[in-house]
Amino acid sequence: MASFLDSYNVSVLAIPAYFILSVLPHGLAVFVATQGKFGTWDNRNPRSSDMKAQLKQRLPAKEYAKYERMEACHANGMENLPLFIAAVVLGNMAGLKQDDLTAFVTAFLAIRVCYTVAYIMTSSQAPTLLRSGLWVAGFSLCFKVIIGAAAAMGSQA
Repeated sequence: MASFLDSYNVSVLAIPAYFILSVLPHGLAVFVATQGKFGTWDNRNPRSSDMKAQLKQRLPAKEYAKYERMEACHANGMENLPLFIAAVVLGNMAGLKQDDLTAFVTAFLAIRVCYTVAYIMTSSQAPTLLRSGLWVAGFSLCFKVIIGAAAAMGSQA
C-alpha cells in the first residue's frame, strides 16, 4: 500500500508548510496585541505606525516587546520564502534526487521551527547568537540546493 508521502512530491508540499509556519507568528502577535480578543483587532491599517504607537502605550513593555518579536519573525519568514521556493523549484527542475530534496525540506523546516521558537522566546542578547546561527543554517541549506541544481543543469547542457 502506497503511503501519503509516496503519492506527492514532499518538497513541493513543504512550500505551503513553510508559508503556514511563517504566518503563525503574526497570528500569535495579534493574539498578544488583543489579549486574546481577536474581535478587537483593527485590521483597517494593521501596519500603521499610529496603531503600533497605541499598542505600545496600551500593552505592558514585555508584552509589546513580544508582539514586536513575533511580527519581526513573521516578516523574516516572508522574506526568506522566495529563497526557499527557488531552492525547491530549482532542485526539482534539475532532477535532484527526491530523497535529497525531502531531506533538505525536512531539515530546513526543522531549523525554521527552532528559529521561530528562538525568535519569539528570546528576550535577552546572548541567545540571539543561536537564532542568527539557525538563520544562517537555513539559508545555507537553500544555497546548497541551488548550487547543486546549477551543477546538475550545467552538466545537462
